[in-house]
Amino acid sequence: MIKKHIVFCLLCFYSFAQAKPLSIGEAEHLALNLSPEIKQFRAKASGLMEQSIADGQLSDPQLMAGVINVPTNSFSFTQDEMTMLAVGVQQQLPRGRSLKIKSRQTQALATAEKRKAKEQIALLLRSVRETWLDLYYWNQVLGIIQENHKIYRSLLKVSASQYSAGKGNQSDVLQVQIELTRLANQALQVEQQMDVLRAQLGRFIGQKQAQRKVSEHLPSWLNPPSRPVLEQRLKKHPLILIDGATIEAARQEVALAKEQYKPGWLLGASYGFRQGQMPNGMSRSDMLTAQVTLDLPLFPGKRQDKQFQASIYKLQSSHMDRVIHYRDLLKELQAQYAIWEKLSARERIYQRQLLPEAKQNSKASLLAYQNTNIEMNTVLRAYSNELEIRQERLQVLIEKMKARVVLLYLEGLTA
Repeated sequence: MIKKHIVFCLLCFYSFAQAKPLSIGEAEHLALNLSPEIKQFRAKASGLMEQSIADGQLSDPQLMAGVINVPTNSFSFTQDEMTMLAVGVQQQLPRGRSLKIKSRQTQALATAEKRKAKEQIALLLRSVRETWLDLYYWNQVLGIIQENHKIYRSLLKVSASQYSAGKGNQSDVLQVQIELTRLANQALQVEQQMDVLRAQLGRFIGQKQAQRKVSEHLPSWLNPPSRPVLEQRLKKHPLILIDGATIEAARQEVALAKEQYKPGWLLGASYGFRQGQMPNGMSRSDMLTAQVTLDLPLFPGKRQDKQFQASIYKLQSSHMDRVIHYRDLLKELQAQYAIWEKLSARERIYQRQLLPEAKQNSKASLLAYQNTNIEMNTVLRAYSNELEIRQERLQVLIEKMKARVVLLYLEGLTA
């Protein structure tokens, strides 16, 4: 019995979750949890951090074993004095501080991957927010069309009543019917746009979640800081920080190239076991061997010099990447801030003047038509104008919020 209650509660919760409108905050949360790109960058960063530890270690020592100076006429181990069994080890020592520098370079690359994960979070939030706002816009447009459909149904009754009373003509009725058909066609176009946007949103949050109804509530983001403040924050943008880590990795590559002018070392030691006896009857003594092998970079012109120059060019390229990215971000900041300011001013005009005036004009036109002072065309134009103004006002609002989304991205905010 208890199990049945638990199952019933779970089903109720699931149904509630499915019926609950999809807010922009929930869409963000789902996208961040489901993003394979973020997990990919974090996995790369973890792998490079582990690799940096390995890069700082000496290579494994080598064990040598064999026989030396075996006579080919008898293959005897006791015939000649220099015949022996030898066992030894050797260790490769890299050039200069190559290991330490290589480890630092890999750590810098790991840092770059970590920052790429943060940049991916910012990009993902931007994409999800823009797509959600577009979906919200078309959902509201569909609501406006449905409201106008009801109004036009009322106009159809009014025109039919006027025609029956001999105060109107049949063309008035037909005109309203045409407008109703046009509204139905517009509704289908809007639904098509919404289907496309749901597919796009489903890329981030899952196709099933994207089919949920969009919440009626817009996010309450604070107004952006001033332009000078945002320009300063650009220097800490994840994209610029990625470039900083890449530059550090390039610096370490330059340092590594410098170390190639130094010799590498190979240290070895071996112990030789000899068999047989000396002429005086004593056992032959064993032999100990130690050796040092080193590289001689005597002709660096076509290798070390070229490697060093190549690393210098890569470092210069990394610096230019940061300059390019900063200029691109600054350009987008200036453009989006201007868009946000102008759209804010336009929204106030729509809210305070255009929309109230359009509504008042529609009501006045309908009243005048009922008093047979104007034709139905004038009434239809008034209501069509109100519909356009409502949609324009909504579009201005959404475009302003999308500009704010870009500014949030440029601030580097991930919450």
